Amino acid sequence: MLTLLERYGPGTLPPALSRGLGPLAAADPERVIRWITSPDRHEHRHEPVPPPGVLHRLVRADSASLVVLGRHWLNRGAHFGALVKALAPGLRPAFVDAVADLGTRGNPALSVLDLLPRDRRSTEVRRAAAEFDGTDYWWDDLDTLAHGPLDEARPALLAAIARPDADDRAIAWPLFVACVERDGGREAVTELLTTAGRRLRNERDPVRAEALGALAGTHPRLFAPEDAPLLDALTADALGARDCSAATLTALRTFAVRQFVEHAGDGSTDLRDWSLRTLERITSRVGVPDFGALHRILRRGQEHQVLDTLRPWLDAAAERADFRLLLGLAAALGPRARRLPELQERLAGALRRGDDETFREAARLWLAAPQTRDERVARIVALDPSCAVLPPVRRVLSRRRTDLLDTLLGGTAPYGRFLVDGARRPLPDLDDSDRWLPRQQQAAVRLAAEAVADPSLPLDDRAALIRAAAPVPRFGRDLAFAHTDDPEAVVAEAALGALPWTDRPHDSLPTLLEQAGGDRARVAVYAASRAARFAAPSELARALGPLLTGERPAKVTSRKEAVRLAARFLPPRQAVSLLASAFRAPDRHPDVRAAVVRALPPLLGEPEARRLLDDVARDDALPVHEALLAVTPWELAEPYRRAYAEVVVAAYDTGLGLTEGFGGGYGLLRSMGVWCRCSPDLAARIARTVCDLDGRTHWQTAGWVLRDLAVSGLPHPVGGAAPGSVFHGAVAELLAALHTAEGGCDAGERRDLPALQRLRNLTSFGHVDGVRPQLLEDVVRQLAPEPLLTAERADLLGQLIDHTTDPEALPDRLAELADVLDGAGVTAALHTTGRLRTSSAHRAAPRHVDVMLTAADRFARDGGTAAGLLAIGLVKSTGLALGWPEEWRALLRLLRAHENADVRHEAYRTMTQSE
Repeated sequence: MLTLLERYGPGTLPPALSRGLGPLAAADPERVIRWITSPDRHEHRHEPVPPPGVLHRLVRADSASLVVLGRHWLNRGAHFGALVKALAPGLRPAFVDAVADLGTRGNPALSVLDLLPRDRRSTEVRRAAAEFDGTDYWWDDLDTLAHGPLDEARPALLAAIARPDADDRAIAWPLFVACVERDGGREAVTELLTTAGRRLRNERDPVRAEALGALAGTHPRLFAPEDAPLLDALTADALGARDCSAATLTALRTFAVRQFVEHAGDGSTDLRDWSLRTLERITSRVGVPDFGALHRILRRGQEHQVLDTLRPWLDAAAERADFRLLLGLAAALGPRARRLPELQERLAGALRRGDDETFREAARLWLAAPQTRDERVARIVALDPSCAVLPPVRRVLSRRRTDLLDTLLGGTAPYGRFLVDGARRPLPDLDDSDRWLPRQQQAAVRLAAEAVADPSLPLDDRAALIRAAAPVPRFGRDLAFAHTDDPEAVVAEAALGALPWTDRPHDSLPTLLEQAGGDRARVAVYAASRAARFAAPSELARALGPLLTGERPAKVTSRKEAVRLAARFLPPRQAVSLLASAFRAPDRHPDVRAAVVRALPPLLGEPEARRLLDDVARDDALPVHEALLAVTPWELAEPYRRAYAEVVVAAYDTGLGLTEGFGGGYGLLRSMGVWCRCSPDLAARIARTVCDLDGRTHWQTAGWVLRDLAVSGLPHPVGGAAPGSVFHGAVAELLAALHTAEGGCDAGERRDLPALQRLRNLTSFGHVDGVRPQLLEDVVRQLAPEPLLTAERADLLGQLIDHTTDPEALPDRLAELADVLDGAGVTAALHTTGRLRTSSAHRAAPRHVDVMLTAADRFARDGGTAAGLLAIGLVKSTGLALGWPEEWRALLRLLRAHENADVRHEAYRTMTQSE
């Protein structure tokens, strides 16, 4: 699996592959790291962070490899932070130091301060603070200070929360809270709450919301009972503010609930009482108690403590017939509420004494327990039969207590508290009709039919009722058939679409296919695809035959769908016979023939299907050829791929001849390129298109396809550029043509160096993914004798250097590039060296950097223009990635004193720091 990933893996990690790296990392973490850090991969900007399980396996790799991975991910903050977090805390400082030793543009420790031990964190903060010069964003400096000791950060933090701009204060408050939380001292907490109470009282709500949100995110044990008065004042001020927003309310609710859960079992009740008072104040402000998802927060059994604590509040509210607190608590406890008998009894009391809204919500919560649902729904219906129309009650009646379903389906509607006189009764869920008695099914469909016939209802509601009633045995089918000719198009088409979902879908096939020539074909023909699944093959063949041959008038779309149905549901021999008749139908509609071709792949085991492909190769319609090439080799069984590729070869000239305009055949040529793996002859035909100087329409797109084939990694001779390959042969032929009268036509009236233009197009790999060094070496070697391609050869050498990971091979390749640039001219040298990425921030390694430094120094002292520009390119790409250490800055200063004006100009354009 790792070999496949290295050879054919994607340039970026899709989420599924990122999650699935665990077994590979466990088997060989070194190889996985080498693949992740490979320069051949082009990572996506938003590549997902591997899950913790994968990272914990990767950190078992050799320390040197792990440091390379850290350097690779350094510019991706989330990735680097996750990797450091996966390490044991004691190993993190040494790992961060090792990454920094590889050369960075900044201090890696500053991006993971939260993950470092306290002493090391304080040291890094002091070191960074000593270098603050006011050129960075103030909030970044403040964030760094907030990770250090509170005593040292206090002046800057207090000044920040007093800044004149509200947005600045909103940024500063979370940093102040986080700094206090890291300190953890009682004096610090008291100072924080005192300052917050004083400054937030008349603060703008966005700032207040940020501060309270930060407080809510702290650990609940940060606060002690003596903090309750300060928290009380803070809460009262926030809820009393005129501009109190939903964000503030949410932060307060989260803060109160977390404190309540943490301190519910404490001996002191101060914080617990503050939490309850806060929730009560929020409820009095907005009217709806919201505890959040308590069942996800509470520890096991803690729901009993919550109920014991809230019992006085619940009793007091019940005396006023106010059940909002009860309903909010039951909803917040979720499944845990079912295991509290007292709470369940209180819900039953809410049903008896509550208003209509209370009744609805209490019924939903009371029926949530599966063990008692059947008995409780009977008690609810006994209270008031009109309760049967409530959704939670109706759902239980439909699925469980079908013996009570007659309350809803009887001849007389259950008018009462929840269904006023004259109102239309809601239907039970017809998806559950298979649980009902036949008379109940008939009654439900009768009510649905009455609603469908009511013109006052919206058309969409009437159509939805037909679709919902269709699965009801017999009665749903009768309802759908009754409305297939409805004057309203929405209703009629809903009825046609519902027919295949009845209990006898095959009976609807003739009705659906009768619509193939009319306006309802857009619905009926596609509905027939489901009905065909249940029809006998003989019956289906008789129904489809007239459509396929054109004997029955039908829309082209209907005939194409008939082709697909025949191929999918009929026996292969019978299907091929019908498809052949459709292909040779008298009208020879190209879209129908294209549909036949696209349906053939699963049927190629039949000789008649293979003979039909021969006719396809000679067809004169572009859609037919597009359908032929839309098939990929992986859709066919192995024995048929080579024969299919031969058909593609036979159709090559005809297919390309049907395309129009420049680039019109690119789609066809790309599809043909996929089939080259099964037929090297097809690759040779594409190369012939590139080299045929008489053809001027498709040579460029054919060149792109041929170039992609060379990069694809397919076996020789289709893939690669080695001698004997298709790509090598095309380049050799064009190189020879460059010195002929036709291919070397110099500034002619109608042409100008056609062979040279084609060579440049063919050998341009700058924007092609997955290019391997061996391919670049082969192309560079082949272009060496041609002086007109010196600039192209230099560009390829630059790309080859970018792909070089072996430090031993770098000096020779750099020397060769310098020699080539010496004869390419200043423009080519600037273009090539400006694109060098020899030591990006994701790949820097000590030996690699040392070789680069030595080579750049040698080129800088060479004195030549090309060598000097190459030195500039190396300095610019490597020095910037390393954060401009002294040795690279010294080299830049040397280049600024170079004897050549072009070199000096480029050196002075390269800056180590921005003002």
